[in-house]
Amino acid sequence: MDLGIRDRVAVVTGGARSLGKADCLALAAEGCRVAVLDLNPEGAEATAKEIAGQGGTARGYGCDIRFSAGVGDAVGRIERDLGPVDICVNNAGIIYTVAQLKDTREEDWDLNLAVNLTGTYHVTKAVFPGMRERRWGRIVCMASIAGLMGGFGQTAYATTKMGVIGFARSVALEGARAGVTCNVIAPGIMAPNAELSPLYERMVKRVAMQREGQPEDVANAIAFLCSERARYITGAVLTVTGGMDLFTF
Repeated sequence: MDLGIRDRVAVVTGGARSLGKADCLALAAEGCRVAVLDLNPEGAEATAKEIAGQGGTARGYGCDIRFSAGVGDAVGRIERDLGPVDICVNNAGIIYTVAQLKDTREEDWDLNLAVNLTGTYHVTKAVFPGMRERRWGRIVCMASIAGLMGGFGQTAYATTKMGVIGFARSVALEGARAGVTCNVIAPGIMAPNAELSPLYERMVKRVAMQREGQPEDVANAIAFLCSERARYITGAVLTVTGGMDLFTF
């Protein structure tokens, strides 16, 4: 299936590893020119080189999305190197500050907000005006099943992911009449994340399919939402969970 996005410029945050890297590879396979943004510039460049080795076009950029000035500088460099940004995948996020509310440190709460929510805001705001002006754009934000259902020991994380949904739906309204869509992916348990919880195996058993997902399961959904074929989909929250959000027993 031709998704109709060949030669589109796609920015993927957190693209050095895991889900973000899979997103970069999937979009590159559809012919996009990919800008890999990551806090780890070496990792971003490694992903870009892997894409180039497969015949694609990509560049790596170091960027801390918590800071708007750095994001603006990175987007400026991307536009000079690859062209105006058509696709924005807000993948970057953190989940590693797991703690019950009574044990949550203020600095961990602030970090979750800064990366997961404010970072998404900074990147989207930097590319959104150009998309509206050109009357074409695709924005995908990464939420989580925890944002929809809550998560024990994940108060800060779940709060930011629910916030991402409200943010994305508001952006969808602002872009709708200018040909710019904004949608949300809410993944469930994705490999390899066993280190996230001592209850990991128990969490997988909560999944209707009785197995964890793979990064490409999310990446394929993102590629579709970024495509011409998804032109009438905006403000949607797509769960990629293997049925974790269903009542299972």
